[in-house]
Amino acid sequence: MDWKSFSDELTRMIRPQTFPIGVKLFKDAQQLPEKATRPAKYGVRISLCQWTTMARRWGRILLATAEDINCTPCLAALGLKQMRRAGALADYFMEMGYFKSAAMAEKAVEDLGVLPPGQFVAVCYFPLHMAPVDPDAVIVYGSPAQMSRLTAGFLYHAGGVIESRTTLGISCLSALKPVFTGKPALVHPGRGERILAGTDEAEMLFTFPARDAEVLIDGLRQTHARGSRYPVQSYLIYEPPLLEAMAHLAEKLGDL
Repeated sequence: MDWKSFSDELTRMIRPQTFPIGVKLFKDAQQLPEKATRPAKYGVRISLCQWTTMARRWGRILLATAEDINCTPCLAALGLKQMRRAGALADYFMEMGYFKSAAMAEKAVEDLGVLPPGQFVAVCYFPLHMAPVDPDAVIVYGSPAQMSRLTAGFLYHAGGVIESRTTLGISCLSALKPVFTGKPALVHPGRGERILAGTDEAEMLFTFPARDAEVLIDGLRQTHARGSRYPVQSYLIYEPPLLEAMAHLAEKLGDL
């Protein structure tokens, strides 16, 4: 796949404000790309969502392992650390005041679908046009109207519906889920990502398995050809009504 050409064409049709990004999950620490930057370069540990923003806004190839991340809910949900007790994440939700009862917190953990420990050891984010490796998933941030355009393109060939995930947070997990489910998703970033990573309040994201890139881009081409466009083409071929003051002014106007 020519990821630069894909990114260029998607950007032309969707016009996102930030770069479409790829995500690669590594199971072997010996295979990590050397050109990727880790938080240690800046002398910090991070919340993983900060890396998605740097990749899509700064245009950087970025890598993180468990030792680079200080966001403990992320470490637990992505299986980068072993939870010593099954209810540890639900306890965290209750301590943060996210739910009225422990049962609700436990149900939230179940619905999130946290990853078993050891699924991968490192995650790499990069602008698609700079892809150092083939991604496992592609993530595009944008407005609801842009997300609607992306879903229309995807569904042209795939059919069905695309689920939207709205949770209390840990959107890093939701963004990576297509790697494991094989399904695209619309994600509303949570409180943590908006505070820590600067994700705008008007932004959401569309994430899909990288293997479906051709399906998406051809669907965008086909629906574009049939009139589905971005920016949305407001219907403007009509005669607007005259306000009373405008009608009074009309009486005072004459032909040249």
